Amino acid sequence: MDAVWLLTLAVLAPLIAGVVTLFLPRSLIMPRVVIATAGPAIAFLLVAAHAASHGITSEPTDSIPWIPSLHLNLGFLGDGIGTFFALLVAGVGVLIMLYARAYFGPEKDDLYRFYPTLGLFTTAMLGIVVADYLMLTLLFWEMTSISSFLLIGWDRFDKKAVKLAMQAFFTTGLGGLVMFGGLLLFSLHTDLWRWSDIYADGLAGFDMTLSWTNPMLWAFVLIFFGAATKSAQFPFHYWLPGAMAAPTPVSAFLHSATMVKAGVFLTGRLFPVFAALELWPWLIIPLGAVTMLLGAVIALNQHDLKRIFAYTTVSQLGLLMCMYGLGALTMTYHDQTFHLIDWDITQIANHAFYKAPLFIVAGALGHVASRQLPELFGAWHHHKGMVLTILLAGWGLAALPGAISFQAKELFLYAIYHATSVHPIFWILMLMAILTAVCNVAIFVRLTTTLLGLEGGLRTEKAPPPPWPVKETAPDYYAPDHPEDEETDAHGSGVHDDHGHAPHAPGTHHEHHHETGFWGAMLWVPALIIVSLQFLGGLITPLWNAVFRPLETNLNYFGGEGASYTGVPALWQLGIGVPLGMSLLAILGGVALGYSKVMRGAIVDVHDKIYPAIYDLCVNGGGKAFRVVQTGNLRDYTIFILLAFLIAFGGAVYFDGGMFEPVLAQMALTFEFWPGVALAVITCATAVAIPLVQARVVRVLLLGACGFSVVGLYLVYEAPDLALTQLMFEIISVILFLLVLRLLPDPESKGAWVGRIGRISIAAAVGLAFGWLTLVAASGAPFDSGHPILGDFFLRHAYDGTQATGGRGAGGGNVVNVILVDFRGFDTLGELVVLALAAVGVWSLIPPRRRYQR
Repeated sequence: MDAVWLLTLAVLAPLIAGVVTLFLPRSLIMPRVVIATAGPAIAFLLVAAHAASHGITSEPTDSIPWIPSLHLNLGFLGDGIGTFFALLVAGVGVLIMLYARAYFGPEKDDLYRFYPTLGLFTTAMLGIVVADYLMLTLLFWEMTSISSFLLIGWDRFDKKAVKLAMQAFFTTGLGGLVMFGGLLLFSLHTDLWRWSDIYADGLAGFDMTLSWTNPMLWAFVLIFFGAATKSAQFPFHYWLPGAMAAPTPVSAFLHSATMVKAGVFLTGRLFPVFAALELWPWLIIPLGAVTMLLGAVIALNQHDLKRIFAYTTVSQLGLLMCMYGLGALTMTYHDQTFHLIDWDITQIANHAFYKAPLFIVAGALGHVASRQLPELFGAWHHHKGMVLTILLAGWGLAALPGAISFQAKELFLYAIYHATSVHPIFWILMLMAILTAVCNVAIFVRLTTTLLGLEGGLRTEKAPPPPWPVKETAPDYYAPDHPEDEETDAHGSGVHDDHGHAPHAPGTHHEHHHETGFWGAMLWVPALIIVSLQFLGGLITPLWNAVFRPLETNLNYFGGEGASYTGVPALWQLGIGVPLGMSLLAILGGVALGYSKVMRGAIVDVHDKIYPAIYDLCVNGGGKAFRVVQTGNLRDYTIFILLAFLIAFGGAVYFDGGMFEPVLAQMALTFEFWPGVALAVITCATAVAIPLVQARVVRVLLLGACGFSVVGLYLVYEAPDLALTQLMFEIISVILFLLVLRLLPDPESKGAWVGRIGRISIAAAVGLAFGWLTLVAASGAPFDSGHPILGDFFLRHAYDGTQATGGRGAGGGNVVNVILVDFRGFDTLGELVVLALAAVGVWSLIPPRRRYQR
């Protein structure tokens, strides 16, 4: 099968399977599970078949035309990072489908709605990672925002869940829109619309310096903004813990393999070419470092299992961003230059292989017991399988020896250590990385002691208060919908089930039966399968290298040409040095912190207030702005429009100094013809007098005097046709005004927010601006300069044509007539229509004769 069809079917398979389940009767649960699971399973097999038959290559597939004019076709790229993410999404997706059946139990309505939505989300993620066209990547990117909104707000009867879903949609959707601008700026500047073309042509010919006028710089900043919001980088990380309102199968999928990794994936996509930008390391590394440490510290101060693991996800995403940021730096070893990034896909996979199990078992424990860690003290005695699995995954979280995460952490520390030779400031990054690792080890220690019921574990009745004031209730935006639930908020030590619901409402839509037997085991067996990969990689590292080396594209000091090792080093191959010493220091510090009595409370992340503040600003601030601007007064609206025009005109004059030249040239000719000056003075004087009087009739008369003085101007400047037209217009307009004025209500006594003098000033400024524009337009470049002005064009083509019109002229001797009926014939037709409508309006305003007869 052609490569393009293999990957097209792989992308669409989960969505198709989900749609098929909609046609099954709701009572057929097992066929629904089989079909839904077949979607990602088929996708996994098709991606693997593509890799086996066509290789893991940066050569794109053929394209299936869709909207070529928008550079939007179905074309895919099965390179290393794309193939890895596609296999990860599809593979984890299979297990999540099975886990969802165990999680929801035999609830046919929930399963009927859940599988198609998850299929849509899986298709969107697969599309992101294998799309070759930039616009196709963006399309799937936005699909993840929409489908994740549906999944996070799964409990549609829970207002809090819907608010949190909106929060995630707003943040990631805003990032997507900004990214759209960046992609357009980049592609229009480079004429590159496919990832494969970008890699093939490179960006060596473009400016990559740190200049604020550099379009490449701004394109990168805008694109990275989208990646940062999607991957929950500081300060946009608030949406990710809020996404815990979703059912646990969604949380496990989002946090391990899919949505939050989309930003990391995009950064990895950009890395081969955009890393040459001078801004790259100095933007990404600080942002990632703050996110990394902040997430770890807040995670240690949480009691809800899902929130603990959500913040560790935030921390790990910051670490992965740092990893790509460091990749732009280089070091020299044995006369060879290496980039400070190595086995990046291994580091990403490491996170997925412990984070998914953590969430899966957290949901399972919440299903059968509680999600609050202090309430799970001694849970080992009742749920051995779940506790064993979550502790194995916690071992990976702490990056302890035996798990592949230990080597992954060593790779990261190696990169930081070598970066210190580039600039000493990276010792700060090293300190932040160690503190992050200390927090992760401490979390594992408290998880272990609590679940095993050991001394030092968290207990509900013995949990000491934190050493600082703790806000016990969530911000108003997150407040429970029912006052009786206040003691069970999402941050506190409530008694919620896995959905965050109080047990006082049994039998409601969110209560699920607890499965036993096979499906009961499926609550934690998928996690055990996934976490086993952690230890296979950590203990049998050569096997890991054999599997992942074909996928890796950034091979440097471990496994690159001239490197000391041929792959990720096994435990016994790690040399004694600063990175290993830092790891040991982090472990010792983490154990001490874990057993200590500090940082044991549950705190509220102050960043949770960001979105509510934005929401309040949009709703209340927007309402206030509306009430200020929308006064219901036509005069105010006119003033707003004229002020906007003056601001735009002032900007044009500021940036184009050449606009002064025609004005200065005409001012020298001001007094060459005194009759014209006298009529102009009358025109201006009557115009200025209009706002000074209050009576409407007087205003109409002044307006007529102004218009008739213009008629005089046309006459003295020998333009009788225009004078006749203006005269007719003035007569008609005066009659119209007089007819309309009798129908208008009395003027409102409410004063305008701009006084009379202000209105006169604005009107005078607008008049001067329009006169200025007329002079500029009339003094444009001559026709022969290659930039013809309209007047010259009319004169040249009124009778004969030129090469510009293919030799076709208008054939008229009177250029004014030709302009009216030929060049702007449609304008004339429109004007006639307007006049006809005005005539009809005038006719309707004339009082019927019968009224006077009566």
